[in-house]
Amino acid sequence: MKHLIAAVAAITVMTACNGAPPNQKVLTDLCSDLFVGDTRTAGMITGEAGTDLATFCSCFAAQTVAEADKIDVHKDILLTMVEIRSAGNLTVEDTADALEAKFDSGDIDGISEQDFDDLGDYFQDLSIEMKAAGGTCPVS
Repeated sequence: MKHLIAAVAAITVMTACNGAPPNQKVLTDLCSDLFVGDTRTAGMITGEAGTDLATFCSCFAAQTVAEADKIDVHKDILLTMVEIRSAGNLTVEDTADALEAKFDSGDIDGISEQDFDDLGDYFQDLSIEMKAAGGTCPVS
């Protein structure tokens, strides 16, 4: 009987964990939340990538999940940026400037300025790769 109860408890825990949003969905949503409504920045990204914002963000998330070591830092940066942008009703560019100011003043924990710069490079490189692939997500 003890084994049965332990098995049921384990299945319940596993089901609960699997019910949480997967990293790919979280990253896609954060990417979209950051850029939606900022037509200038979203237009630059979609123009460089040769696709729409939803496809770009979905590809970004898939590529990030494929490189597991980037998942947490990308989520942390995007979440921080979405929070800053929402609080001040800012453009993405103004949000980036506000984040830079937080780095300069030491008011940010958990992410570094280098992490932020690396994410910008990641977006840029992905845009170029998508454009070369005809606006589709390149296979990693």
